[in-house]
Amino acid sequence: MAMLLSAITSNLTRKRFMECCRIPLRRNSYRKLAIRYLNPERPARYPQTLQIEATSKCNLRCPSCPHAREVDQGAHLSPDALRAMLGRLPWTPPRVVLSGVGEPLANPRYFELVDVLAERNIQCQFYSNGTLFSARIGAEILSRRNIFKIEISCDGASAEIFEGLRVGANFQHWRERIGQFMGQAAAVRREQRRRLGMGVFTVLSRTNAAEIPQIIRLSAELGFDDITILDAIPFDEVSASLHVPPAEYADLHPERLAALGRAAGVKVVRLLRREATPPRAHVRCLLPWNFALIRNGGDVAPCHALFSSDKAPIMGNVFQGDFRDIWHSPRFREYRRTSAAGTNPHCRVCPYY
Repeated sequence: MAMLLSAITSNLTRKRFMECCRIPLRRNSYRKLAIRYLNPERPARYPQTLQIEATSKCNLRCPSCPHAREVDQGAHLSPDALRAMLGRLPWTPPRVVLSGVGEPLANPRYFELVDVLAERNIQCQFYSNGTLFSARIGAEILSRRNIFKIEISCDGASAEIFEGLRVGANFQHWRERIGQFMGQAAAVRREQRRRLGMGVFTVLSRTNAAEIPQIIRLSAELGFDDITILDAIPFDEVSASLHVPPAEYADLHPERLAALGRAAGVKVVRLLRREATPPRAHVRCLLPWNFALIRNGGDVAPCHALFSSDKAPIMGNVFQGDFRDIWHSPRFREYRRTSAAGTNPHCRVCPYY
């Protein structure tokens, strides 16, 4: 065990490694967990969460997303391509996040993709900007039992802020359509005793920082279970200009936001920013060990935060190679090794890293 920990931690002492990971030294189960996930040479299992991009087309042009500045308008994933992807995997993932850089509901065959997952007893989760919701879309979603979680983007509680950050959206229409769907979902969850998670996904920026309390209350008013608040990732100059500077961050402390959520009746899941830069050899992120993303063209990425930018590292392509070889490739091992050591150059733009 000591030799393995040494290999994982790149010259960290065993005690220092456990401290960096916040793992109690006397808990063998935590030690085993650390070894399972943090061996950069040979992860003990394939990713338990797999994200597959349903489309790279989007009906909005949001300034926080570099896709808004791309000339290429993207492509849809077909059901046959999804079957081919799944057929090339050496394991059956228990759940798939069926979203990518685009708006999943922009794919006219999206629910056929959900059904392909259902054929293999794979649970489905997806993210949507919510602007394409309708009574028909709501009925399609609620008729599919393998959809277990939906997260809807909301970056403002007023039309001015919402429409400025979700360019191309109409706040009033969004609110009416999401309100209608949440009513449908509440009835189905109550009548069928169905466990269908409903969440809000908010990208924090200096534009909407002052409205975060109102967004939390709006999420509760609409009937959502939780709200996830993430910092804008500064991919380029435009997205970097949205980043909330530290001096304006004091009122957004996670504990304060959690208290606001409890008062409103909605759970605030997390706030993606570290209060202080961790030590260099601090294991900062577990995504390289338990997550992979496959774009609609087959490219495999190790992170869902970077894949929509030109900074995204690509580990291989499932249509050109075996996923097993990609997952254990020298490129992926080096990505894990540098991530564990706190020296991964690809992750420098991420506020969490």
